[in-house]
Amino acid sequence: MFEPAEAAQGVQTPTDTTTKPKSGSDSAFLKRYRSFCYRVLGERLDRSMPGELLAERLKQAGLNITPGLHFAEMIVSAAIAGVVAFVVGLVLFGLLIHVPLWYLYVLVPTGVAGGATCLAFQSVISSRISNRKGQLERELPFTLSELSVLASTGMSPIELIRKMAGRNHDPVMTSEFQRIVYKSDVQGKDLITAITETAKESPSLSLRETLWDLANMIHQGGNLDEYLRNKSDDILRLKRTTQKEFIERLQTFVDMYVSLVMVGVLMIAVGAFLLNAFGSTAAGLTSDELLLLLTYGLMPVAVAMTSIMIMIAYARAE
Repeated sequence: MFEPAEAAQGVQTPTDTTTKPKSGSDSAFLKRYRSFCYRVLGERLDRSMPGELLAERLKQAGLNITPGLHFAEMIVSAAIAGVVAFVVGLVLFGLLIHVPLWYLYVLVPTGVAGGATCLAFQSVISSRISNRKGQLERELPFTLSELSVLASTGMSPIELIRKMAGRNHDPVMTSEFQRIVYKSDVQGKDLITAITETAKESPSLSLRETLWDLANMIHQGGNLDEYLRNKSDDILRLKRTTQKEFIERLQTFVDMYVSLVMVGVLMIAVGAFLLNAFGSTAAGLTSDELLLLLTYGLMPVAVAMTSIMIMIAYARAE
């Protein structure tokens, strides 16, 4: 588990080279926000809650924070989102639109905002693990081919690892080799232990198996060049199969978009016109307000959700 002081500041260790901040201001804000959350709640949570399993998943996700800090960020962010939703709902529905049941339109979005924030923090670990896994598995076949070429020149295993850690391409895979070098050179562990520990922290099963096999071959001996070539061919065949399944899955997304999004939106529009014809309201909303909500609320959200689902499926198929 990470040191509390390090986690509170959001500092990245030399082993965490998979991500880089986009700008200095973003990094400084994130550090200050994490430090605030840790002082308010995170330190007490770290002392009172067991978090070995969560700490391991945080490492796989590339998040250099403690379990207590993760939960503290979730609770503080949910509170902030709830307050913002409450203020916006109060101004919009209570002061501008003057809906009769305005308090429902204020309280419901407030609860939804807080709950959605908690769900987002719960799913962010799985999402980051999935993203890192996808990046590693995209780069793995080409890394294995490069390793095979280098191994055929007669390099020793430690020279091979150092060479791969010094690359300026395939950053996610390169960072895994940098972890091995860090564990070996800085933490003083032998090469086999460094490889097996890095494999345990990897979210990719294919990379994990490759590193374990590499450690076994270094320990027991074997034809490393031939193994790397065969492993690269196997992963490329699996990659082609996955991409074929994605193409077939696209048809399902198209059918879902047409049946749920387009037909659902049209039904709501027809309902709005009927409300206008009968001079009635729906949950306190007139036909004009319902059409505005449909045009600027439901329709963009539906399109965005469909696009996100397609992008997630595409990322997994790459």
